[in-house]
Amino acid sequence: MEILRETFRSLFDNKLRTFLSMLGIIIGVAAVMTIIAIGDGAREEINRTVSSLGSNIIMVTSSIFSRFASDPLEFKDAINITTMVPGVANATGLLASSYVVEIHGKNTTATVLGVLPGFFEIMNLDVVYGRPINEEDSEELRSSAVIGYNIADKLFGRQEVIGERFNIIQTGSSGSRKITFEVVGVLKKTGSRLLFNIDDLVILPHTVADHRLFHASGRTGQILVSAIDEKSADLARMGIDFYLYRKFEDSKKYTILSQDAILDAVNQITGIFNVILVGIASISLVVGGIGIMNIMLVTVKERTREIGIKMAIGASRRRILLEFLLESVVLTVIAGIIGMILGVFLSGIIVHFGKAFGLSAVFTVKSILLSFGVSAAIGLFFGIYPANQASKLSPVEALRYE
Repeated sequence: MEILRETFRSLFDNKLRTFLSMLGIIIGVAAVMTIIAIGDGAREEINRTVSSLGSNIIMVTSSIFSRFASDPLEFKDAINITTMVPGVANATGLLASSYVVEIHGKNTTATVLGVLPGFFEIMNLDVVYGRPINEEDSEELRSSAVIGYNIADKLFGRQEVIGERFNIIQTGSSGSRKITFEVVGVLKKTGSRLLFNIDDLVILPHTVADHRLFHASGRTGQILVSAIDEKSADLARMGIDFYLYRKFEDSKKYTILSQDAILDAVNQITGIFNVILVGIASISLVVGGIGIMNIMLVTVKERTREIGIKMAIGASRRRILLEFLLESVVLTVIAGIIGMILGVFLSGIIVHFGKAFGLSAVFTVKSILLSFGVSAAIGLFFGIYPANQASKLSPVEALRYE
């Protein structure tokens, strides 16, 4: 306890120096904790979004999606997979792009999808007004559209908009043109699901979207498949692989991703980014540690005579070593605690301004212990040399030091 009292007395006697020496650690710990919290929050949000459909979703992508490809992935493949592959409940090709939609001077940006009717079942979408896209819409090339909650609200200011018409603005090298569609359904407010924000979607029959917007001639870059249930997912994936290999005769021309594979890939990518960002933020911790070591060396110089007096009246080298080492550790631990509080505050600010992008912060015991442990370890590591220098002083020389 006596050593601890000496430590706090020394720190409070030089308040400005103490604060400046802690500043690097405070900033470093706050940065590390903020990055970990935001990273964990992003990973949790992505996992929640991807997992929201259950583990029976399979995504097929093609590496050769082009109107000039000789053997592309096509919408008819989605139909064949649905009817021919065991374990498959439904499948749809996807045509997707961002367009401006407008009516009577009001406009907003929407993700426009061209899909088969099975898309609604695969994505487990609820139509609260009207109806979903059906086979007749595709076969008769009807300009039917199902719109998301936000699109209905932004364009019309209400949800009951069945029968209303709106325009999709297509821009090309020859200028822009307006293509009119009729609302046949409005989706329930849903939020993000898998790869899309459902509330910002405009969903069209695939034939109409292809013919009037995408001009893909039946081609698609990806197919979304749902297995009958979780137990059937592996059987469905193997059946899809068999079907596609027979079509392409080259497994490199397509990729089959299950939900687990998507989650693994996402977690791996976010994990790598977290490590990189934490590594960058940790540089300030190292700089702060070096600053503390310099301050402690200056403190040893200033207190040389005091050290000599303590040694002369019986203080051992071990006690002097512990005193200065404890001072360094206390300094960094206090800085670490302040840094953690600042990290929580910064995370809150980032989340507040990033709500539109789905940002969230998750504080775990791991991140708190890591931040606390790192700050204490830095104090111990960078305090060893000054403390050792203090303990090695000669009592006689220390007493003669002015």
